[in-house]
Formats: sequence, C-alpha cells, structure tokens
Amino acid sequence: MLFNNIQNLRLNYESYEIICKKISIVIEHRDILIKYIILRGNMKNNFLIILGIFAVLTLTYSIAFSIAEHVSFLDSLYWTIITMTTIGYGDITPKTTYGRFLAMAIALTGIGVYSTLASLMINHIFDMNIAKFQGILSMKKKDHIVIIGWNEASKECLAELRANNIKDDVVIVSESPIYNHDYVVGELDDKEILKKAGIDKAKYVIISTNDDSKSILITLVTRQLNPKATIIVKCIKDDNFDLLRHSGADFVILSEGFAGRLLASSIFESSVVMFFEDTSTCKYGSDIFEIKWENEDMKFIDLFVKLKNEKNLTIIGILRDGKLTTNPDSNFVVKKGDVLVVIGVQK
Repeated sequence: MLFNNIQNLRLNYESYEIICKKISIVIEHRDILIKYIILRGNMKNNFLIILGIFAVLTLTYSIAFSIAEHVSFLDSLYWTIITMTTIGYGDITPKTTYGRFLAMAIALTGIGVYSTLASLMINHIFDMNIAKFQGILSMKKKDHIVIIGWNEASKECLAELRANNIKDDVVIVSESPIYNHDYVVGELDDKEILKKAGIDKAKYVIISTNDDSKSILITLVTRQLNPKATIIVKCIKDDNFDLLRHSGADFVILSEGFAGRLLASSIFESSVVMFFEDTSTCKYGSDIFEIKWENEDMKFIDLFVKLKNEKNLTIIGILRDGKLTTNPDSNFVVKKGDVLVVIGVQK
C-alpha cells in the first residue's frame, strides 16, 4: 500500500512538472503567439488591401502606357501585367522616354505588389489546407450527411452508403483526424464543433458513439440546431431507447440488443442469421430496399405475384403514413403512394 501511494505521488508530481513546463513555454513565447494570432486575423484584410493596390496600379500603368506609347488599352494592359509578373515576352516594349520611365516604375513598385499578393494567396491556400488537415475548417455544405463518432459501426455505415451509390456529401465529426474524408475534429457534443460540420444545414445526422448519455446530449444539441434533419442514433442499452426518441431521434438502432438476439438465433435458427447477413448489405447477395408504388391500387397477393414474375422481387412489408405493415394479408390493398419493402437485387 505504501509503495503504491509513493508511486502515485511520483506520477502526480511528474504530471504536474510536465504541465508547468508547457505553461512556461507558452508564457515564454506569448509575444510570438499573440503576433501570430493578430497576423492571421488580419490576413484577409491585408489581402484585400494589396489586391486593391494591385488593381489600381495595373489600371494606372495601363492608361499611362497607352497614352505614352500610343497603343490600345488592351495592349497596354497586356504589357503591364506581363511586366508586373516578370514574364516579359518582349513583343511590346517602351519606345518613348516616358514609356521607359513607366517600365522602371513598374519594376520598382508593381513587381513588389504582385509578389506580395502572390505570397498572401499562397499563404491562404496553405492555411486552408492545414486547417482542413487538422479538422478545424468549417464545412460549407448543404443537405449533406453528418456522421458523429468514428468507430466500427460508423465505418460500416459509411461503406454501405458508398456501396449504395449515395451521392450526398458526408462529413464526419471525430475526436481525431480521419484522412481521405471530410471531417471536423473536436468534442462530439460541442455545439461549435457541430456547427463547423454544417449540422444546421444537414439533411441526415447519424450519431454513433459508445456512450448513450453522450448520444442523448448530442441528439438534443442537434435537434436544437436543426429541427428538420432526420436523426439516426445508435443505442447501446435498451433502457435508453425511449429517452433517445424523446430527445429528438427519428430512428434509434439497438445495436447491442440486435447483435445479442442474432447471437442467440445462431444456435437454434442459424438460417435466420444467414438471412440477415445476406440481406443487410448490397455488397453481395440479395438486398432489402424500398420501392414507391405509383400505379393503381392492387391487392397485395396480385402485386406480390406480379413483382416476383417480372422483377424477381419479394415484398415483405408495406409502409404507409409512417406505419410499417410486415407480411401483409393476401387481401391487403396496396395503394398509390405506398412504399414497398422488398428483397431482391437492385438494378
């Protein structure tokens, strides 16, 4: 016990020492940090000022050169830009003394302004790439899909979206960088982080964390920021199902409960597990998908035979007004506008 206490004291002291060192580094370089923040904050204004100076100088030199050398404004503008960018083809050259003075003025002022403008543009592009790489760049998207939380369920979800050729943009909110995807890094339940992911303009929000309490909080924040989005949440414990629905989730997926039932089914009805494994993805075998019925009303049994003969599709459910009827009765009437849940191969 004494040994453990000594070890804990030593670890606490070492952690304290590391924190103190980091704080001292920040204090030591505070002036540099402040200057950097101010510089980045003023970069946009500096760019606009330099761009304005560049435009005014280009226009002024073009008009002056056109008057001095008796050439068209277009030729004069061409010469001015070519000279300011240090290309200098030599097809148009100043022949008068006034024109030569203009060329020297451009060499002294215009080239410097152009170089500064180019440097600011390159810095801006570089900063944008760094911000995107670090996951701190705000996403300018609309009607997209936001996946909150990055784990095995999220990875499989994204893979299935891609396999189904979903064209909507996908933005991932994660606590660490995810390369080769659009992502925002930060606390999953942070309102500002969610705003950076464009949660207020998203069409679908998929919440996949391994903590129901965090999922509930994220659902509440998401619903507050976007009342119209369709929110789908992964739920770990059955007890939290109703709480997630009351928090604003449109669909709650009981991942652990469903997996547990499949594990049990594999013992006494293994074919059921094989069925779900085959139909839960479009990557292989048959798939479960929806078809909207736009034709005249028809009895379920007649439509069942029609789709089976014509398209080799099997109807397993009918969705009407938000209510799903599975395994309908033979005399059930399928109406125009109903959504058919079918098993087959999507073409």
